[in-house]
Amino acid sequence: MQNIIKKHCKHIYLGLVLLLSLSIYLPNYGQPTSLFWDENYHIASAQKYIDGVMYMEPHPPLGKLLMAASESLLGLNDHLDKKAFTRTDYINGSHVPEGFSFYGFRLPSTLLMALSALFFFGIVNNITKNAHLAAAFSAIIILDNAMVVHSRAAMLEGIQMFFILGAIYWLTRSIEVAKAIKLKDYAILGVFIGLAFSVKVNAAVLLLLFVILYGVDQWQNIQTWNFPSLIKRLAVTVPAGVVPVILVVLAVFYVHISLGTTMGPKSYSASEEYRQAIREGNTGSLATFAIALRDNYTNMSKYADGVPRLDVCKTGENGSHSIGWPIGQKTINYRWNKDTVNGVTQVQYHNIVPNPVVWFSVIAGLLLSVGLIISRFVYQNPIAHPKLFYWISAFTSLYIAYMTAILQIERVMYLYHYLVPLVFGIINLALVYNYIFHKALAENNRHALINLAAAVVLVAFAFYIFSPFTYSVPITEAEFNLRNWFDFWQLEVVK
Repeated sequence: MQNIIKKHCKHIYLGLVLLLSLSIYLPNYGQPTSLFWDENYHIASAQKYIDGVMYMEPHPPLGKLLMAASESLLGLNDHLDKKAFTRTDYINGSHVPEGFSFYGFRLPSTLLMALSALFFFGIVNNITKNAHLAAAFSAIIILDNAMVVHSRAAMLEGIQMFFILGAIYWLTRSIEVAKAIKLKDYAILGVFIGLAFSVKVNAAVLLLLFVILYGVDQWQNIQTWNFPSLIKRLAVTVPAGVVPVILVVLAVFYVHISLGTTMGPKSYSASEEYRQAIREGNTGSLATFAIALRDNYTNMSKYADGVPRLDVCKTGENGSHSIGWPIGQKTINYRWNKDTVNGVTQVQYHNIVPNPVVWFSVIAGLLLSVGLIISRFVYQNPIAHPKLFYWISAFTSLYIAYMTAILQIERVMYLYHYLVPLVFGIINLALVYNYIFHKALAENNRHALINLAAAVVLVAFAFYIFSPFTYSVPITEAEFNLRNWFDFWQLEVVK
């Protein structure tokens, strides 16, 4: 029996990771039965696909397309009048018919985020070859309160995270599992990057994965400065990777454009040629596609120019500066509901609040990895595990690249924009942990495994403490204050 368990250890862990993830994400994800944050925009957009109404918005269309497909598949609101959704870009409570179900619109983000834990397990396992470590850190990413509350909604981050982790998984598989890196690996990686970009454009940071893949692919030629071979390989790998990215993005926009068969009350940035094509029922032609793609880009540019800058002095400002994101500044109260029973006032908060054990550990992992990189490249200190060191360098670089790019953006940004680098940081944390305790983990040392399990228990305990903010569990003001750990979180009690 023991040998069977050992032989199928990876598959058993995969099953447990999936079970944990589904049990955290899926239960009652239709609650609260009210709109919050960007659901007001995304549900309206998704319904326009269902009703065949043309629209444009700042984000690429894949996330809303999946929401529309899910809503149509489940059909939970087919008997309700949702025409009000197609007459505006921002719906409020008065637009939502009585008995409306949120399950269909929220399913893509909720389910794909839950399933992305399997990609995460594969990433860590591919690099470390340690299923215990992969399972432990998969549990850690599953049990982050901010990731859970934001993904259990009709929003884009949970959908995008599935494709981001899929891209990273394919990168690690191509390098660590495959016998040789082939052009198809560049192409499949390009498909994942294209899908992630088709949800939100901040996935452009994933283009660095091509650099990593090419660097490993041509490491010997790079070391010997073999420029002819490097250029020759570059001439085929660039098209193999970039063309799938472009084709995926164009295909997604083609579906977006072709589904807009009627004009709504708003024309956005649609040119007269585009509007005429819609009136003629010609939205599926390539000529219309070229015109509409140009108009969609124009609309995105106009929206970006009109987004206000961060104003920390403004009352009710939910935005925050990216410098403070790693420590959780500033949390957002997405929605609340107050009720008084027998003289006791309780509030249901729906807040994006970090799991402090996870977020602060990510900071510690990054400090250690930066120190390790400096010790190697500045002070020429030897490294104990070269391959692991380079993976640590790669994920540290991805984190720094994303945060550096964000710092260049002047428009207001929010705490959930940190979820992408947070995932890079959790992967990096797993690798740093493996680097430090490499020998003990490789030998399955009992104390090392107990410590790993204890870390997961600590993360789970913190998740439980802050779960009222994640699942809208009613709490009193005193119970709120017990969870208001840090002033920089800027949690606000509802009185």
